[in-house]
Amino acid sequence: MDKNNNRILPFISDQLYLVVYEKQLVSTMHDAYEKIKKNDDGFGVFIASPSKTADIEQSLVIGAHGARKLVVLVIAMK
Repeated sequence: MDKNNNRILPFISDQLYLVVYEKQLVSTMHDAYEKIKKNDDGFGVFIASPSKTADIEQSLVIGAHGARKLVVLVIAMK
């Protein structure tokens, strides 16, 4: 799969499971932006929660643009 195709996964998944190594975590958003700049393609996404939207008829939709459930597994390396 082309690495650019992975960009859409956080937005179309109903449930998103991420596995990260503890050493990849940073303390601040500034540090995170610096890590993104060093990537080959400079692409990164910050996920806070599922989106919520309501149309003109006030029909609430949760997860319209993102996963309804997010699980992050952090692996500690010795």
